Amino acid sequence: MGDEIHVVSSGLYSDYQVLCACPSKEDAETVAAKLRGDRDGWRSDAVVETLPLVSGDVRKVEILLMQETVWDDGRTDRILDDIRAEWPFDSLRGIVRVAWRWVRAPMHNNQGGRLEVWGTDHNRVRKVFSDRRAMALADDGFRMQREAKGRG
Repeated sequence: MGDEIHVVSSGLYSDYQVLCACPSKEDAETVAAKLRGDRDGWRSDAVVETLPLVSGDVRKVEILLMQETVWDDGRTDRILDDIRAEWPFDSLRGIVRVAWRWVRAPMHNNQGGRLEVWGTDHNRVRKVFSDRRAMALADDGFRMQREAKGRG
């Protein structure tokens, strides 16, 4: 992983189509602009997308995901502690060493929030989860944030 290819696409849902791949982002932007400016064309919604370039030996990556709800009254509900094998080009949250997110969503009725920590470095994920969980339990200011995120 690491290398990328730039493609021009058009459409949404059932009429979505990748139209072409270009040797550079600049070429892709030029092609998309030509399509959008073509009065006789059907591709006025042409956009440039970046896709990872992979070889045939690509393998799934194990991502540890930990989630817990932390309530303002100190209660906690462990939601998830799971290892998932994901393709590096089709990962739900992205392939990172470790990342975290705190969200105080409407489903918590402004009485708590959810901590999510995920990544490929499972020991580091557990450490960051432990640290952020302690912060959510002890620090009202942190817990009251609507959303916070970071990399560990």
